[in-house]
This record gives sequence, structure tokens and C-alpha cells, in this order.
Amino acid sequence: MKRITIPRKSTDDLKETKSYKVLNARRGQRLGKIFVNLLRQAGFKKGRVLDLGTRSAEFPIQLALAFPEAEVVGLDLPEPLLDTARLSAEKVGVSDRLYFKNGDAQSLPFYTNSFNVVVSLNMLHTVDDPVAMLDEIERVLSPTGILILSDIKRSWLGLIIPVLRTAYTMAEFKELLQRSKLRPGKLSESIFWLGFSTA
Repeated sequence: MKRITIPRKSTDDLKETKSYKVLNARRGQRLGKIFVNLLRQAGFKKGRVLDLGTRSAEFPIQLALAFPEAEVVGLDLPEPLLDTARLSAEKVGVSDRLYFKNGDAQSLPFYTNSFNVVVSLNMLHTVDDPVAMLDEIERVLSPTGILILSDIKRSWLGLIIPVLRTAYTMAEFKELLQRSKLRPGKLSESIFWLGFSTA
């Protein structure tokens, strides 16, 4: 099945932002717990964490709550989503350690080697240049840093679930990784997901 592309949704509308938050809150919390467990297994306790494609912050809030000695930065493009994320962080009392920045994953506004952990959930298939995103992750991640990247996977299920047609197959995912400057890591996949981790 051929991959289709859909222009990135800006989510600049406040009503749309609230709808997105309601639809994705439980999913973000559930996946956040999975990533938290992966980081614990990798021995992470403190340092700087970057969440690429932070959306309305359910996921980075889980990280901030689980690692009280860590500083978490969420990056995304739509300002209304970031405003919602900031309010959510304040409500749960982590706004002193959870920050949000407007920026593009293909040209990260951070110094080289400035993060101990980079996490990315469902972001790779949405960017125009995924290799540029992977190269930028490698640039900002410290030499001993941990990367956990997960994205939806294209398969025949795209006939039933159209959004899966926008994703990459495992073969395409491997090819993107090989073209990038990203350090070696472990690949994983399931019926719906692709994963890459250095943890």
C-alpha cells in the first residue's frame, strides 16, 4: 500500500485544541507510563529530557511527575496547544520543571549535546524531512544519552484506519535511519507501531 501524505495540521484554533486534548488525554497518559518504565529500566533518574511533538502535554507531564529531579522540555509548533500544555503543567504542579517551546523538530532551537534523553511519539511521519529530524535528535542528544522514538506503522490496516496510510513501513523506517546520522540502536515493531531506542 502506497504511503500518502497529509499536510501538518496547525491546530491554531482554540476549540480544535480543546477537542484534541480531550481525545488524546488518556492515550497520552497511557503511553507516557510505558515510556517512563523504559527510562527507569535504562537507569535514568535525572537530567534534561526533550519531548518532540509535545501536543497538549499529557505525555511530558507523566515524565515530569515520574522524575522529580529531571527538567523536561516539550517542543511543538501550534501556540494554542503549548498554551494548553502550560496550563496543564501548572495544574499538576510541575511547571517549575516542565517547559514548553515553539519550534520545528527539523531544526531544533537547542544547543548540541544539551539533552540526556530525547523522546518522540508519533512525530516522525508528520514532518516534511524525517532524516533532518533524526539528524537534529542526534545533534542535541548527549553522547551517552537515551533516545526512545515510536511512530505508527503503515500496513494493510490502512484500508480500515486511514491515518495508518500516512506512516512508514518497517523497511522505509530502516532506510530513514540508515540515511540519518543517528547512533546505533534497537528496532522494534508491532502490528500498529514502529520503535527505535538506544535504551
